[in-house]
Amino acid sequence: MHLQKSYKASTRLVRSFFITAHCFFLLIIQVSAQTDAGSVYRKSSKAVVLIKTDKRSATGFLISADGLVATSYHVIEGVSRVSVRTSSGDVFDNVSLLAKDEKRDLAILKISGNYLPFVSLGNSNDINPGDKIIVIGNPLGTEQLQASVTDGIVSGLRDLGEGYNVIQMTAPVSPGNSGGPAFTARGDAIGVVVFRLREGENLNFAVPINYIREILDAVDPAKAIHQWTNVADRSNVTAEGSATADSKWRSVTGARVATLRFGGDNIQIDSLSPEKGELDIKMTAELKKEGTKYTGTANSVITWTRMILVSSEKNAADRCTFTDPIELTSVTSSRIEGRELTVPTDAILDKTKCTFSKPKRWINFIWVPE
Repeated sequence: MHLQKSYKASTRLVRSFFITAHCFFLLIIQVSAQTDAGSVYRKSSKAVVLIKTDKRSATGFLISADGLVATSYHVIEGVSRVSVRTSSGDVFDNVSLLAKDEKRDLAILKISGNYLPFVSLGNSNDINPGDKIIVIGNPLGTEQLQASVTDGIVSGLRDLGEGYNVIQMTAPVSPGNSGGPAFTARGDAIGVVVFRLREGENLNFAVPINYIREILDAVDPAKAIHQWTNVADRSNVTAEGSATADSKWRSVTGARVATLRFGGDNIQIDSLSPEKGELDIKMTAELKKEGTKYTGTANSVITWTRMILVSSEKNAADRCTFTDPIELTSVTSSRIEGRELTVPTDAILDKTKCTFSKPKRWINFIWVPE
């Protein structure tokens, strides 16, 4: 009798142990899945962009710091206007098509930029059915739902014939997600979301990222297949029937004001930055249109002054002059985007040597009408 009770007690203990272990194991799996999606989102969501055209809105993702964007070809096929909105809210409406693969529904776009966040590309040959997969996109193509995350598993690897393979996945996909990235649990992009089947639930597909690698080899930033700019808006910048037109613009990130004079393929800039203590900063530039952008040289003069208390006048004590390249990459009636080689705003000027405490680097700027 004693042995029988002891056996029953042992059985209950073992059963309780396995139930507890099983629940703990399921909890670990659940937490791990949440951690995978969360870490991938934190790592890569800033590189996911919203692509808007005159016909549709969808998703793309940055694959380089200088503005290469991967997406689906059908997103930009047959459109007359394209703009790219980043996670930070910056909008680029000067967009180039550098490469395309109509058969596999892939495209590489280019926007002007530097130091942009971008995703790391994985190897789609390494994935297998059952692997974790995470999708970040813009459901319905709206700003309100920008950079939404879903997850699932790889359901299968399908051969559609003629060298066209796709990744079948259970991660939910909505209209507007087309062109977005599909990630591994490590955060490497291994696919481009292309389509879903309406007839079936969780029948969603992505094109392997290795196809993107293939067309990247043919990309030449200097040779765009197509270019989208707001040409119609451009006519509003230059006064109709006039050789030149002056207009005032201000920086969206500071108090800098510039006067621009447009004349054919040339733009002249006169800029005056607000005084910083003793410093007056004036910049003049002449730019000429080359391809899809305006390039030129900026001549900056930094003058420091002393205040004569009796008359409240300022006498120039000395000055430094600098010559640096400047570019305008997008010019419309409501927005000008560009970049210039200059020092950070917190750099300190050595007045005796006309040198700065920090090196020059390309810095982007955006101007809007004053």
